[in-house]
Amino acid sequence: MATRPQVHRHELGSAIERIARRRAKVDDRHREKLPDAPDSDPREVLDYLRQYSGPAIPLWVLQADVCDALTLNNWLWWEDRRRELHFLKAGRDRGLFLAQLGAQVGVGKQGVLDRIDRLEALLRYDRPDEKISRAARQAARERSERTAAEQAWLGRRRDDVAAVIADVVAQANRFGVEDREWVDELDMDRRDDDFTPATMVILGLATAELRTAPAVMGLDGTRPYAVHTVLARAEELRSHFAQLGSEAGRSVAS
Repeated sequence: MATRPQVHRHELGSAIERIARRRAKVDDRHREKLPDAPDSDPREVLDYLRQYSGPAIPLWVLQADVCDALTLNNWLWWEDRRRELHFLKAGRDRGLFLAQLGAQVGVGKQGVLDRIDRLEALLRYDRPDEKISRAARQAARERSERTAAEQAWLGRRRDDVAAVIADVVAQANRFGVEDREWVDELDMDRRDDDFTPATMVILGLATAELRTAPAVMGLDGTRPYAVHTVLARAEELRSHFAQLGSEAGRSVAS
């Protein structure tokens, strides 16, 4: 099974803001109950969407909400992995018996050690706070070497990444996407022929802009369109990139 696409903190905040903007247009009765700040608790936003998504809300809004809600849910999945790893390691470092820790997560003593190893491998390349502005990215390149495994992957898959980016931009143009800050940023990476790990974060932000655009949401849901194929290819590529951590962990273990 493919690893879930990683979600950057900016990606999380952007999804919350998109939900708030849509709901501000269509939900006069309950809008004030929706947390709308980028740093709002995603659980509260998801609870709002579960409670206030009745037939009075236009279908395209409900569909876009689902797309952004899954982004929030992916963030929470990764956050749960970070939190579990932190406390398993904290318990071990603070002298708790492995059996005590294992009882809390349903494994034995060796299972705790294996779980820590797997989580460390999974999160090896997890960067929820990656600096993604152009200036910050340039400064980061000057300060340190790029991670060898990530850069090697981007080198091997350069043509695939470039092709997906070109298709995302083309579909955004085709559907007249207006809120396209990250689509344009992604296109700059393609034209500069300069792909970094942050490019994969921006790919997630750009596909979210495309996926939740009103024109895309309004497509006939009984059959897939070319834009859906492009979005699926982008998510598959991001999932493969996210798997680098677990693959590295397995190679070290072997």
